[in-house]
Amino acid sequence: MTEKGQKIIVGFLLFALLAVCFFWAHNTSVKEQKKDDFLLYAYFSKTDGLNIGAPVRMSGLPVGHVFALDFGDNFLVRVTLSFDKKYALPVDSSVSIETDGIFGGKHIELIPGADDELLSSGDDLVYTQDVLLLDELLNKLNAYMEHKNEQKGVVDEKESD
Repeated sequence: MTEKGQKIIVGFLLFALLAVCFFWAHNTSVKEQKKDDFLLYAYFSKTDGLNIGAPVRMSGLPVGHVFALDFGDNFLVRVTLSFDKKYALPVDSSVSIETDGIFGGKHIELIPGADDELLSSGDDLVYTQDVLLLDELLNKLNAYMEHKNEQKGVVDEKESD
């Protein structure tokens, strides 16, 4: 076999491998809604790092996934949650965006309420908590420390007079 023929075969095998990888990635990342899935909507002002297909957890256990992300009213992000209808939630349940560890991926955490009335598929979750971003937290801590140092400097100047 000639060198040109070997390069063609290697190129074809590489192309086939890439096609298989793309097909696998698409099938594992795109979650489809089942006929009996329960859909709820939650509105957040920040969803940094939350992706379609991210897990929805209750008490740390996976119960569903993020089905869609889009804009809702007043430029809030509408997150569509999809999970099995056996996990019916009270109307006063809350939802938050959490991080797996310090730098891990984002997921949705459902916290069941105590009300006797249950949410129906298509209802909105009213109590939401946005994602906590590490860089925002560090910036706030830095600003707080600078403010404290400025106050300390003013106090030190008054004491030296």
